[in-house]
Amino acid sequence: MSRRDFMRLSAIAATGGAALVQGLSLPVFAQDIIEITLMSPGRDLGIEYDQVVVDTFNANMEAAGMPYRAVANHGPATDNDYVVKINLDAASGQSADVTSVNYAAYQDMVAAGYLADITELVNGWDQWANYADVIKDQITVDGKVYGLSGATTFTMFYRKDVLEAAGISIEQPKTWEDFFARSEEIAAKTGAIPAGIPAARAWGGGTWEEGFRHVWLGYANSNEIYDPADGKWVVKSDGLLKALQVYETLAKNNWLTVEALLSPNPWEPIKYQGFVQGTVAVATGGDWQWEFDWGPKGAGPIDDIFNKVDRWLFPSAIGEPFPYSAAGGPSAISATSQNIEGAFEFLKSSFSPEGSCAALEVYFGGPSPLSNYGDSCEFYNTAIDGKMAEAAATLATGRYLKSGPGESRIAEGIALATENIISLTQTSEQAMEEFAASMRDLIGEEGVKEL
Repeated sequence: MSRRDFMRLSAIAATGGAALVQGLSLPVFAQDIIEITLMSPGRDLGIEYDQVVVDTFNANMEAAGMPYRAVANHGPATDNDYVVKINLDAASGQSADVTSVNYAAYQDMVAAGYLADITELVNGWDQWANYADVIKDQITVDGKVYGLSGATTFTMFYRKDVLEAAGISIEQPKTWEDFFARSEEIAAKTGAIPAGIPAARAWGGGTWEEGFRHVWLGYANSNEIYDPADGKWVVKSDGLLKALQVYETLAKNNWLTVEALLSPNPWEPIKYQGFVQGTVAVATGGDWQWEFDWGPKGAGPIDDIFNKVDRWLFPSAIGEPFPYSAAGGPSAISATSQNIEGAFEFLKSSFSPEGSCAALEVYFGGPSPLSNYGDSCEFYNTAIDGKMAEAAATLATGRYLKSGPGESRIAEGIALATENIISLTQTSEQAMEEFAASMRDLIGEEGVKEL
């Protein structure tokens, strides 16, 4: 998180773990093999990553004399198509044993009864105490856990080399007003479009997960987006209006990549072309972008990236910038799985350094929520110029949204609202009114409120 929930999701790149069974190995005969099926988005690096994790798990299971063997399957690459598939699979009882679930769809799939309650299993897991509280809280629904998730921090990546060459300050913008002033200077002195912040429907869940929720949090009080106390989403507030006005200001001043955002696959012209070429100065997103987007094997490699690219935190109304500490798309066990014990063995392995350290050399999507992950995986500490270890150190101090059922509807509504705003077909006030009315219909009066 968003096509990037993979990312994000997959921010699977390193996480929770448990030792495999120790002691004497018993022979496992062919008729005793229990197949554990997996489902995740069909993205090239993710497919390679999954295969290393699967091969490691299967080899360890064989060595330990355990009957479980994993088989990886992959769905559509794009978020919208993938979410449709996993929901259809779940509704028809055809889910894989383990499914990578987009975070925005997680609460709704829990509410629909699609995911198995694994609370007792995680409570009995010897690594649960090392799992970051900020991620635990996001994957806990009404006191129960239905999946294990990696982590990522969301920030604003910017072309440091482009700004410095034009004599523009690279100091952290503390408020959005600071960012607007910087955008005006970027446009005037470099000719680059200042901001490539996700917006509109074509980006799918990324509009919400890579952009808007962070802008909104910069204006919101702790419960001004979703209030766990009453289980209601805020669909009309001063904070929401101010967040929508950020997009309106950027679009009206030609500081936003509007044309690209309204095109199919908008991440391609923005992140893989404009940001790479330096014609887009700022792009928001998660830690995976160091490799998945701009690394040597990424979709749009940037040579000498660590000298050319740096990160800002998200500005806030009170001048206290923050990173967003996010759970990635959880890996969840189907409620209809006949192999829950084996599926959980796979989850523990795939989130452990023993089971996933080697896979990080294929793709490293985000920091581990396990505080001791680097103790057993030296590569974790040094890879990507140390950026992932650096991100891990900020997990506990970042802000995040404790959400609830209906988040996927909120994400869809915000995508439409931002599309109408950046295309200048609606004012921010009109877009908020339409958003509120739509959410009252789609989520229900009992699930929303106005402040």
